[in-house]
Amino acid sequence: MHVNHTQQHARIARFLRDVLDPARILDRVALDTEHWAVGGEPVPFSAAREAAYSPFVVGSPWGSAWDTVWFRIRGTVPASWQGSGAIELLVDLGYTDRLPGFQAEGTVYTTDGHIVKGLEPLNRHAPVTTTGAIEYYIEAAANPNIADGFQFRATTLGRKETAGDAPLYVARSFDVVLRDHALSALWWDATTLFDLAQQLPDESVRRARILESLSRVVDVFDASNPRGGVDAARAVLAPELVAPAAASAHTAIAVGHAHLDSAWLWPTRETVRKFARTLSNVLDLINEYEDFRFVASSAQQYAWVEENYPELFARVKRAVAAGRIVPIGNMWVESDATMIGGESMIRQFAQGTRYFANAFGVTSNIVWLPDSFGFSGALPQIFRGVGATGFVTQKLSWGDTNRMPHHTFAWEGIDGTRILTHFPPVDSYMSDLGAADLARAERQFAEKSISSQSIVPFGWGDGGGGPTRDMIEGGRRKSTLEGSPKVVFGTPAEFFETVRRELVDPPVWSGEMYLELHRGVFTTQVRTKQGNRRSEALLHEAELWAATAAVRAGAAYPHAELDVAWQLTLLNQFHDILPGTAIGWVHEEAERAHARVASIAHGIIESSLRALTGDGDRELVAHPTPRGPRGFSIIEPDPRAPVEVMSEPDGGATLRSEQLLVRLNANGEITSLIDREQGRELLVPGVPAAALQLFHDRPSQWDAWDIEEHYRRTPIALDDDATVDVVGTTVEVDRVVGDSRASLRWSLSGDGSSLELDITVDWREDEKLLKIAFPVGLLADRTAAETQFGHVWRSVHTNTSWEAARYESVAHRWVYVEEPGQGIVIANASSYGWDTKRVVVDGRGVGTQLRATLLRAPRFPDPLADRAEQRFRLSLRPVTHVGGAVAEGYRLSRPVRPLRGASSVEPLVQVSEGSVVVETLKLADDGSGDLIVRLYESEGRASSATLTVDVPWESARRVDLLERDIEGEAVIRSRAGVPLSVRPFEIVTVRILTAC
Repeated sequence: MHVNHTQQHARIARFLRDVLDPARILDRVALDTEHWAVGGEPVPFSAAREAAYSPFVVGSPWGSAWDTVWFRIRGTVPASWQGSGAIELLVDLGYTDRLPGFQAEGTVYTTDGHIVKGLEPLNRHAPVTTTGAIEYYIEAAANPNIADGFQFRATTLGRKETAGDAPLYVARSFDVVLRDHALSALWWDATTLFDLAQQLPDESVRRARILESLSRVVDVFDASNPRGGVDAARAVLAPELVAPAAASAHTAIAVGHAHLDSAWLWPTRETVRKFARTLSNVLDLINEYEDFRFVASSAQQYAWVEENYPELFARVKRAVAAGRIVPIGNMWVESDATMIGGESMIRQFAQGTRYFANAFGVTSNIVWLPDSFGFSGALPQIFRGVGATGFVTQKLSWGDTNRMPHHTFAWEGIDGTRILTHFPPVDSYMSDLGAADLARAERQFAEKSISSQSIVPFGWGDGGGGPTRDMIEGGRRKSTLEGSPKVVFGTPAEFFETVRRELVDPPVWSGEMYLELHRGVFTTQVRTKQGNRRSEALLHEAELWAATAAVRAGAAYPHAELDVAWQLTLLNQFHDILPGTAIGWVHEEAERAHARVASIAHGIIESSLRALTGDGDRELVAHPTPRGPRGFSIIEPDPRAPVEVMSEPDGGATLRSEQLLVRLNANGEITSLIDREQGRELLVPGVPAAALQLFHDRPSQWDAWDIEEHYRRTPIALDDDATVDVVGTTVEVDRVVGDSRASLRWSLSGDGSSLELDITVDWREDEKLLKIAFPVGLLADRTAAETQFGHVWRSVHTNTSWEAARYESVAHRWVYVEEPGQGIVIANASSYGWDTKRVVVDGRGVGTQLRATLLRAPRFPDPLADRAEQRFRLSLRPVTHVGGAVAEGYRLSRPVRPLRGASSVEPLVQVSEGSVVVETLKLADDGSGDLIVRLYESEGRASSATLTVDVPWESARRVDLLERDIEGEAVIRSRAGVPLSVRPFEIVTVRILTAC
């Protein structure tokens, strides 16, 4: 049999595109259209309905960047259409078929303000339920296509003030149409089979028979009478559609989803509308498809809809109650998962769980973070501690070097806790349920020999939109279809239920899950990162002193104010905000949000301290750090240790205390750092520390996201011209760095044990990277970096591809390196990105370099990212073990607060064992007045400790991270304190009923 396969394929494709697709629309009527441009921020429907509209001619331009144009459309549906098919609006606002979440979008309203459905590039219809005269309003958002095919070009569109006022779109149609049900069914039959055939081997029998059947459909279909031949055409395809999948075929659990970034290439105000459009699309599908279910995370997004669209939210609540919409994840937003503080991660779940319970009466036991850029090894314990039993992500499939070896596995954290985890092998959080995606899921599934299922999240995402009827119709036809994995519409909970039966002993991944991509997110948009770090510290301090004031002085605990501040902080930990990968508009909003958090927190702290200390003129300091004998106390300040700072004849300077001797050269770099207590030089002779290093930084893609390894091969030589001056007890260094200027201020801490560094950079570079290097004379195979509730050890060597790929990594408040009996910690209060390597002199390893990444200057998506004056604060401290690193991180990040009052205040709580740290002290979220104490073991060793409370108390008990009772936990009533036996890195939450 002679078949020209190329011609056969082209003939079928053209038939589907040019004949069958348009044949689905039997008739159409153009609607009369008027418009009103808002000319500013969005307005509610009530305002738009009363606006003055003017005629609009189809084919005319509309919408400057970020503006909103309301269209009012009117017309008459022919009576003859009734009962002849589906009557729908079909609207083309001028979008393209690519990147549906990144362009113009619309929301269709009835005249009484009821949202009908969203309009998007690949979802352009809305149902019409009446005949005769019709009238609708369309809120059209002129969102600029900043992605622009992800060519990563600098753009001015990311800020309203630079976006310009030229219209971006040309509206092509506002029609009411009659769509034929049978022709639509034929379209879905044919496209499903054609799509499948393209994934099958050229030589397969199944492919040949599908293409032959489709060719016969082209033969028999009469384009001049589409309805007349539809039944015959469907009959030709029927045998191919009923051929069942193989018994061993993989099962794809199709989970309706619309990954919606809370902000990214659009501001949060646009996300509010995007989620409303997405939910209205979902509700329309729920009405049409009884087996369709939809999951969506992010309590913040539901809260926005509740506030701004109460009628839509009421329908969503009914769908949740019916099990058709499934709130998932229990988080406030889908946050970053590496830089976010441990207590912040718990609060993501506390706020999200509370919202889901109050709004819908449901909670989720599955953590859903499909798009976050890597995952801390502390997370399994946190996830299990908030009640989760399963975790889903897929972002690690983006890695540029190694592939994760598992898709369904137990993830073990730094404390030994495990959680069942799934990476959908489809490698996407927005599948279209097409044959290519399903084949990829089956082909790549690592556990296929012992497990039968994987999740396939389907629906347009990033910018929202969600599933479409084309996806569902195609998925239904693949429920059991020869040559395809089986498609079952389901939920993650149903998937995990099956997996637990199949995988009694799943494979294990231990430790952090590092994304081998997007290594620049630890640095970009430093003010957003510093705002987060500051907000986390201030909220810790606000809760500490507010709880202490409530218990000791009877002050009212500011639950509502703290909720507002926490929700602002949590929102700006979203995985495109905290990482610094959003447009400039978003980061400017984040800075304002963090300023508001600071204002709230400072107000709470000041009023709480006044209530505790009373009115007076006694000089006091409040200690918010948990480490040391003064932790959580308000006492008189310690006298400063004597220090000596002097200029040297060579142009350098010396700083000296009882503990340290530091020498700087004429370039302001450290040439000697002597731990006088140990009698040890901590630097490598001839290798200065604290050298600023500038590099070219031009990643091949994902500018704000990526640092690529080749930057190390393109250093930029810096002039040695620096000025070094001694001003009081500070050494001031000023120098030029490329087109920028840097000022470094060296001083010794109040106790003389730490060398402190304040850096100011007036950053004026483009596509450059600035680091500061600290090569130290400690030869080590590994370094430690703080993470949530603990730390991780990482190799200095690059023996394997996994280690080589980790050339930029994240640390919270400190990094640490040691030899037996001697270590040094570098603490920081402002940055997250680090790299380490061996120091080599004369072909021999002699030390370890710890290098902080201070600044980048990407062009996309924000061409102004970080180009401003930036400030950083670091410290170096010799210590003898990792516990000293923990203490120094707290000291630098949570400094004492000077105040004046009448009396000192003893700590409300203390813990006896040095490695067990009180991270959080607050009152219970439920308003009971109970005291909540959160502790963790900080050094990675099992410990026994006693928690003492300095007020009368009646009982204490361990609770989970959401302050809920744990079955089987004993109630403690001993006045001697609360005994604690703590595993390495274990987090413990104690709930105390006080007698106050």
